[in-house]
Amino acid sequence: MRYGVQTLSPKFFGGVPDIAVAGFNVGANLGYTVLVSGTVGAATEAAKGGIPGIAFSGASGTQTPYTASVQTYMTVYAALSTNITQTLVSSGKPYLPADVWLNVNFPAVGSGTCTSPGDFKFVLSRIYSAIDFITPPDVETCGSTRLPTETAAVGTAGCYGSISVGEAKFKDDASAAQQAVVLGKLQSILSCLPS
Repeated sequence: MRYGVQTLSPKFFGGVPDIAVAGFNVGANLGYTVLVSGTVGAATEAAKGGIPGIAFSGASGTQTPYTASVQTYMTVYAALSTNITQTLVSSGKPYLPADVWLNVNFPAVGSGTCTSPGDFKFVLSRIYSAIDFITPPDVETCGSTRLPTETAAVGTAGCYGSISVGEAKFKDDASAAQQAVVLGKLQSILSCLPS
């Protein structure tokens, strides 16, 4: 990501990009997995360089050569990634608060469920589990000041994907104020988990 942002983008496009997207990664990047994920590393590297970054990951698929035929999960994840990115861009600049990135995880695309982009719903989530009496409250949404973890969101039946707001330096959950900015920008595509 750094080479693309610092070298290739100025050479081919005359400056740094407005936004950086990484993925979609084959395999989810949930919870502590973000600490070792190259996809997440790319998005956080962009955010640390002042460019809003998004890491996309999906539960379906295997490592596939670019010459392989296109599979359903590929088209579904591509359409979902495009929708989230376009929604964020259409919200206007700045796209994200400084030093913030998004971790987006898609549930599995099945043979009978979650087979088209319209089947999916997104939930604002947190990367790590909150610790009672220690973790400050999250942004208020869905009647709570505690966001579900991305693992809980993606694990809920009904094609729920997670969008977590992260702080780039330590790959940690962002503050409630930073979450609130993202909530405002992506409100039109967010929903709540069933009770």
